[in-house]
Amino acid sequence: MASLADPITLVSTFNALPRNRKSPSGMFDSHYHFSIRHVPLTPPGLLVFIILPAARYVHIEGPLPPDFETASSPIKATTVAMLLLKAFNGGLGATDDIKAQGLQVGRPWSWVCNDAEMAGAVGEVLRGMEVTAPEGVGVAEEEENNIADGEWTRFFGGLHNHVRGMGA
Repeated sequence: MASLADPITLVSTFNALPRNRKSPSGMFDSHYHFSIRHVPLTPPGLLVFIILPAARYVHIEGPLPPDFETASSPIKATTVAMLLLKAFNGGLGATDDIKAQGLQVGRPWSWVCNDAEMAGAVGEVLRGMEVTAPEGVGVAEEEENNIADGEWTRFFGGLHNHVRGMGA
């Protein structure tokens, strides 16, 4: 898989993925939500949290660089855009069993972000990188944000319990 240091391969790999209106199961629209989430563990950090809201399927990428919060908007957007491409190029963490069944996540039909400024900036970066589709990043609706918030709480609770169980 291409590293984040190789944006040309990230983009060409992403653009070559199939693009379907439905998720691999055929049960849900291929509509993804992403957001930046703070992880208040030691050490604290930030992640890109990706969710297929209709299925409650989650995936994370990161951690984001330590200087992410103080970086300029274009740097933040470029970092997030590249992590999104990496995530979809990697099948959102699909297992070998899923891949053997021929189920491929592919490119999303659409994606949205909970933050309007981030959505616009990431969409601009993706267009500049010549990502062919989806065109732009929308702003998530309240229901999508509520689902993402609820799943983040569930996900982080599990992560926190796992880390506590390890004695950290």
